[in-house]
Amino acid sequence: MDAGVSWLRVLAAAPDDRSGWVRCSDLLADPLRLVDWQVEVADAYGGGDDNGRLTGAGLVLDWYLGAVTLPAAGIFHLDRRVPSLSPDTMLLRLGPGGTVVAVALESSAFRCLVDDPATDEAALVAADLGELATGLRTEVVEHAERLLAAYAPTTRIGRHGRWGAVADALDVAFLTGGWVSGDRARAAADARLVLGDGVGHLVGGSTLHEIVDDNGNWHWTRRRYSCCFVYRAPVGAVCVTCPRVSDEQRRHQATGWL
Repeated sequence: MDAGVSWLRVLAAAPDDRSGWVRCSDLLADPLRLVDWQVEVADAYGGGDDNGRLTGAGLVLDWYLGAVTLPAAGIFHLDRRVPSLSPDTMLLRLGPGGTVVAVALESSAFRCLVDDPATDEAALVAADLGELATGLRTEVVEHAERLLAAYAPTTRIGRHGRWGAVADALDVAFLTGGWVSGDRARAAADARLVLGDGVGHLVGGSTLHEIVDDNGNWHWTRRRYSCCFVYRAPVGAVCVTCPRVSDEQRRHQATGWL
């Protein structure tokens, strides 16, 4: 995953120099740090007015969840394993403008299938792929519950939007895993397996699908459940995955994709 993704370092442990790193559990124990983070991102996107603060809140939620779900879904897709995602053993490194530039997973515990050669090392062994998918969903939801309990008082993004962001992050993580493996169709099948029809707190199933652009080329994309509110910032624009974008507009925008 680390070699295949350019925008986020994925590490098995944080380096000795912890400059810029924060443990997830420490961050969630102090909601004021979340507020400061939102303000930093709002400023980077053009202002701290009400619209800017909403953009900051939406992007921080997206970036945090993206850093948690990318290694989880990616390792599930590539290796049929699920790492521990406890906030106590995960660290984030923040970069300019409040972006998340790296994530570290310190726990060596993981879930795997019964035929995995490392079953003796695993914390939990799943009988089949469906059970392993349930394990991944459980790891993500348990981390998200702690995140959203701390996050809710800091934002006016509602419960549906917050849990929609969790579903969106998982879906994007699987699409990214498909880019890394070169098998986006299998990644989409994995996303459907894990997300189901919207299990538990998750607001819906995977929206990964293929579209054909104006030149007849096929692309994988998705539709969001939540909103990052970038369109409300002075320097923002509507994302191609935004629910406000029609299928026709999405196909037209995809014409410029590689």
